[in-house]
Amino acid sequence: MTSRASAVLAIDLGTTGVKVAVIDDSGSVLAGAGEVLPLIFTDDGGVEQDAHGWWAAIGRCGRRAVAASGLQPADIGTVAVTSQYTSTVAVDAAGLPLANTVMWMDGRGRRHHRSVATAANRARWIELHGMAPSGNDDIGHVAVIRDLWPEVYAAAAAFLEPMDAIAARLTGHVTATQNTMFPMLSVDNRTWGSTEYSDELLAMSALDIDKLPRLVPMGQPRGTITSAAAEHLGISPLAVVADATIDSVTSAIGTGATDSSRCGLIIGTTTVMATHLPDKRHDLAHGLTSAPSPLSGSYFLVAENGVGGKALDVLVNNIIYPDDGLGEPAPPDAFERVLSVAATAPRGANGVMFLPWLIGSLAPSYHARTRAAFVNLGLGSNRADMARAVVEGVALNAAWLLPHFSALAGATYDEVGFGGGGAGSPLWGQCLADCFGIPVRRLADSSSTNARGAALVAMIADGRITLDESRAMLPSAEVHDPDPAAHAVYQRLLPQFIDFHDRAAPFYDALNS
Repeated sequence: MTSRASAVLAIDLGTTGVKVAVIDDSGSVLAGAGEVLPLIFTDDGGVEQDAHGWWAAIGRCGRRAVAASGLQPADIGTVAVTSQYTSTVAVDAAGLPLANTVMWMDGRGRRHHRSVATAANRARWIELHGMAPSGNDDIGHVAVIRDLWPEVYAAAAAFLEPMDAIAARLTGHVTATQNTMFPMLSVDNRTWGSTEYSDELLAMSALDIDKLPRLVPMGQPRGTITSAAAEHLGISPLAVVADATIDSVTSAIGTGATDSSRCGLIIGTTTVMATHLPDKRHDLAHGLTSAPSPLSGSYFLVAENGVGGKALDVLVNNIIYPDDGLGEPAPPDAFERVLSVAATAPRGANGVMFLPWLIGSLAPSYHARTRAAFVNLGLGSNRADMARAVVEGVALNAAWLLPHFSALAGATYDEVGFGGGGAGSPLWGQCLADCFGIPVRRLADSSSTNARGAALVAMIADGRITLDESRAMLPSAEVHDPDPAAHAVYQRLLPQFIDFHDRAAPFYDALNS
């Protein structure tokens, strides 16, 4: 039984939705609630989201989750926040949003940011921080706000990442950490635990330090919740807001990847591979870098593999059940139906291959203009083949990444922990195992992977549990062992998958320049 004020209300703010879960001190998910969050696409390549909409949805989901948990408001002693990142919110001194969030997939930064990364200083950026500016980062997003919304730029007290914006609304304090400011490229990450911005990086970036949040130590609480925020969430005004963090950290911890010997894979809107390292490393040629983690003395290694579950969403809602007057409305169990049909197609999808680069290819080979495709369709190809091909295409993309990820981590993995919404599918778990050639441990309560990870981070930080104990709090739904015959099929397909990516790059450059 949950003891008084020991439960955690965990907020997981993703790209296309928010989840709030109540998690007890054994790591069990007592209840959860979620809502879809719409994206706003602009004609000039922008992608935005309403940060006030986040707050309203978080309140509704929080109240529903607490009511469904069977706990009393006083039983919630901690609020933990994790979110997607490389998205930028302009806030006032009280932490209230002044405009829409510029989202991580927004393409305008490359046109508006100052050319701060040059051939001469690029190596220095990487040495100090771990990455060099690309325009598709917080420096670029701040430039978008400065040029397109000058009145917002002038009024902004700080530019925050989403998890810091939520923490500010919860506590009334505008703060950030070395972890959450990673996309601002403004902290010297050679030293873990820094609470100062780098004068050298600020000078190179032309960022105004007066518009950056105060840095506080990683792993320490952000403060006590305000009475208004407590009422909004339906919890006690005595609750403490734990340190907020990037969702790649909670992905790693929520899949048990707390050191370099363990690998976690999350399939949500995107596919992310993550682990923890004892030091700062990078392999930017393959889209790999590490950033300071709230886990003491650790850096998290993350690889953004590209679109994951969103590929299935596009198939379901844009192709099989489109709202265009030509087909039937999507039933409530549309995803379950499509995955069930996908399972009837043989491995290899009768020759149909799906290339999952709907927003360009990311790790292990970045190409912004590449796009997705179904290839090798024949007269007999059907929707079962296409559905199976989507699952396989996402899995093949992850299999392309794994050797590069493993090499930088200096580890040979004998298992991959699999979480996120995609891990609700046994077909995806088996397909990943067959593509990797190693077992895949598919987690139970997989849609709460990041929320549970956020709760575990908070419990580790306040000394309630150890890292080893956190891994024991991750129940498995199933362990998928690779089928040798299936692995042979995917070993044959993977080189063709990679070759198509590389050979098609000039074609996509011509189409999308």
